[in-house]
Amino acid sequence: MTGKSIIVEYDEFMNWFVPAPSGVKEPTARLKALNFTKVATKPESNMYRPLMAALNKDWLLPKDNAISNAYAADPNEKSKQVVDAGIYRRSDAPSVGKKTGWGYMELSIECKTEDVQQDPFDEKNPSGSHQPRSDIRKEVLGQIMCYSVLVFDHQRRVHHFTLIIFGKNARLVRWDRSGVVATRAFDYVAKPEMLGRFIWRFGRMSPEQRGHDPTATRISPDSDQFRLMMERAMPPTADDASEEEENVDEEPDLNNEGEGAGDEGEDPDDADPMPELAELETEDSSDWETDDSAEEATDGLDDEAYATDTDDGTDGTGIPGDHARAGFAESIKGGAICWRLQVDDAQKGAQYFLVGKPHFIAAGLAGRGTQTFIAIDEADPQGPFVYLKDAWRVAHIGIEQEGKILERLNSNDDGGPVPFVPTMRCHGDVQNQVTRSQEIWHLKNPGKLEECPLKTHRHYRLVVNEVGIPMSKFTNMQELVALFSMVIETHGEAYNRKKLIHRDISAGNVLIYPKVTVGENGELEEDRVPLLADWELAKRVDEPDEKARQPDRTFMSANALRHPHKRILVQDDMESLFHLLLYYAVRFLPHNWSDVGRFMDVYFDGHEDQDGVTYGGEKKLVTMRMGKLSAPVGDLPLRIYVLPAKRRSKQKTSPPASANEAQPSTSRSSSSHAGCDAISSPASSKPSAPQKEKPPHTLPTRPHPVNELFSDFLQRLSAYYTLYVPEDTDLPSERASKALRPMKKRPRPPNESRKTLHARMEALKEEAESKHPSADSPSKQLSPARRSELEVLAASLADHVKLAKLFTAHYWRSGWPIRDRCPDQLPADYRPKNERGLAMDGTGTKRSADSTFEVSDRCGRGPGAN
Repeated sequence: MTGKSIIVEYDEFMNWFVPAPSGVKEPTARLKALNFTKVATKPESNMYRPLMAALNKDWLLPKDNAISNAYAADPNEKSKQVVDAGIYRRSDAPSVGKKTGWGYMELSIECKTEDVQQDPFDEKNPSGSHQPRSDIRKEVLGQIMCYSVLVFDHQRRVHHFTLIIFGKNARLVRWDRSGVVATRAFDYVAKPEMLGRFIWRFGRMSPEQRGHDPTATRISPDSDQFRLMMERAMPPTADDASEEEENVDEEPDLNNEGEGAGDEGEDPDDADPMPELAELETEDSSDWETDDSAEEATDGLDDEAYATDTDDGTDGTGIPGDHARAGFAESIKGGAICWRLQVDDAQKGAQYFLVGKPHFIAAGLAGRGTQTFIAIDEADPQGPFVYLKDAWRVAHIGIEQEGKILERLNSNDDGGPVPFVPTMRCHGDVQNQVTRSQEIWHLKNPGKLEECPLKTHRHYRLVVNEVGIPMSKFTNMQELVALFSMVIETHGEAYNRKKLIHRDISAGNVLIYPKVTVGENGELEEDRVPLLADWELAKRVDEPDEKARQPDRTFMSANALRHPHKRILVQDDMESLFHLLLYYAVRFLPHNWSDVGRFMDVYFDGHEDQDGVTYGGEKKLVTMRMGKLSAPVGDLPLRIYVLPAKRRSKQKTSPPASANEAQPSTSRSSSSHAGCDAISSPASSKPSAPQKEKPPHTLPTRPHPVNELFSDFLQRLSAYYTLYVPEDTDLPSERASKALRPMKKRPRPPNESRKTLHARMEALKEEAESKHPSADSPSKQLSPARRSELEVLAASLADHVKLAKLFTAHYWRSGWPIRDRCPDQLPADYRPKNERGLAMDGTGTKRSADSTFEVSDRCGRGPGAN
């Protein structure tokens, strides 16, 4: 939210956002007679009761109650965050002393005791950004921002209001997906009519004026829609399975290959293409606001109905295709608030979908705010579950709707549909819902169009046909290699035939789709194929990049991290696939580095911020240039191993016979993960001392075959960096100007004072150049033969066919173990550096000892972050 705060006059705020009700005269005299003198007191806990007493008057709030539950955390919110008070509709208000109701809060209220020290906005900041400079003020801003994030997470919101009281002063605050608008601080004790007028008008505002999305309707637990959702959440019966087999027979041939597609003995890369996959990496169901009556209504669903995945890479309940039903059941478990969402499709008109709680929520407040759901199509209530994506897309010229990009990928033009990408069902902007913060910025900063740090975001929904599972549910590394090979081919077809480049390869966008087919014996089977999803950042190959690009830094190429505004090329996306494969190997395979959290910090999440721009990728860059994998610190080679035979009960290696023989069993083995702790024990994510390789007797003796794939892949990446990515030991050009300014107080000495140094350097120049050639352009020092060799390797990095063949060649090599996964070695409490500092420790306290401001763009995390 840095740089996205706008301070306005009180009257401007009221006129723009809190209009007076028509046909009703404001009770000016009664507003001036309000008495808030008892509120501005210490300690803070003494502020709550007099404030609630002053606000809870029928003439002020005729349909609402102001309630303080400052120390009663919502048990359904994992962060245990509690706001001092809130205004609720009387029909939805929690009892005093009961849980904070994030799913029903209309206005959040936070109280502080200090007039200046706890003001979340700094109007005297010389930068003009209004950002607080002291840690205490940063903490307050981060705190009220996190509360707003929780309201957006639990409700379907366009915007949200906050009342912040600090000492005898107050501010009114409005949040949306573009930024935050706040009033100047005003003395609510001396001028009670200012606070009173806001509360009086707020009490008469419509739900839309308060920020609710009118296209999202809460589903009552006693409705036919809710009963349908309960019915669909139950595990299928034998009769249901028979009907599903008949439906599978009618599935279209998505590859347009006709008969023979998927026959035994075909190349594993020729599997049927996938429509859209939804990532099922979910937050625990206890994170969500519940409806007590709905909780009673869902008591009939047993735990088996909610099974979504296991820790050995298999998914669902063991029933082919049941992962979607199980995920949907999880989304309504425990009485979660359910919704009927409207999608306005330009061709099909209004379409309606029934959903529970989201399965994914993007980090932060400002931005796309993506939430995704497993849904029932109301027009086909007994049909397959579908996947709905709700986001605030960047509405700038040249940025297409994701649905239109999918239409191009799915179309029969230019050689036919691209396989293994989402299949678009319907999509459209949500009425006229557009952020307003950027408008206010322009009104307050006329003539500075290009300087606006806020983007225009438009509410948008997209529905696709398929529900899938995250790639982290791979059964073994050999399967993962095959899936990656197919993803590379998909990327190539989109690039070469449809002239589109993805630009956002990440764990949330490269997924597995358990495609349901009917086997030769007539029984349902799962065919696990990849899905390259989330094309919202994709661009036409011939179009220039826009600054609105915000891909996941975790998997971004080292070159793009060092130069954030560079054009994304095929080589960048292929490098992202390398980082993604390494990410899974480090998390789920045995290796010789015990602190996986430290590895994530240094390799994947390391970054720095300068002048409002984020740079990173230092460890990635070293790896790309050296062409070798090493531990986070020092030069210890990173080695990945096969579990010792004695620790792998009945494990086998897969010979290069057939695709069917190469597929592992999906049945769980109680010992399939045993022994990982002897190699790489899950350690704290806190920085640790340099690791030393453990004695040989504690390590397995056989290296994993994936080491050779990493080595071959790195040869190509290193060749590309050597030839085409100049070494840049200084700051990138975007931030070099300030660093290179001459120093004022320490001028450079005149040449006469450096004659001896200059003469010595001149004398040693020839010898130094002969032993240490210039590193400014490493490619210039290559011999013709070496240059030719590197050119061949580097060229293959942009050749999708050759790179896919590299993966395929490694896939068919012998020695791949069928069961090689460890349980996830990333500590359960690990969070990237930029997400630390929030009061998310589950203690129920209101504050964090660390500043929340630097990371206030995240109050929780999921995959597909934007």
